Amino acid sequence: MNSKYKNFNHKRLDSLIHNRLRLAILSAVAHSDEVDFMSLKNAVKTTDGNLSIQLKKLEESGFLTINKSRQSGRAQTNMALTNKGYTALMTYKELLLSWLDV
Repeated sequence: MNSKYKNFNHKRLDSLIHNRLRLAILSAVAHSDEVDFMSLKNAVKTTDGNLSIQLKKLEESGFLTINKSRQSGRAQTNMALTNKGYTALMTYKELLLSWLDV
C-alpha cells in the first residue's frame, strides 16, 4: 500500500456504535448529563421496543447507565453516558473525521 493513503481498515470502527440507532442514542445522551426515555425516544425517532433493545445493548457494553425510579407513581427511566461510553464515542468520532478529512 502506498504510504500516502490513510488506514481505512473498517475493522477499526466500533461495530456497537456504528449501528445508526445506537449512534443516534449515544449522540443524543452525550448532549446532556441525563436524558429521560420519552425525550430520547422523540429525539431519535424510534419505537419503545427498538429503543429498549438498543439501550440494553449499550448498558451491557458499559457505555450507558440506566436508572429506573418512580416519580408521582409513574415509572421514570433515565440514561446517562459513562466515561467508557464518552471515550468510545469520541474515539469513533475522531476516526470518522480522520477518514473524511479530504
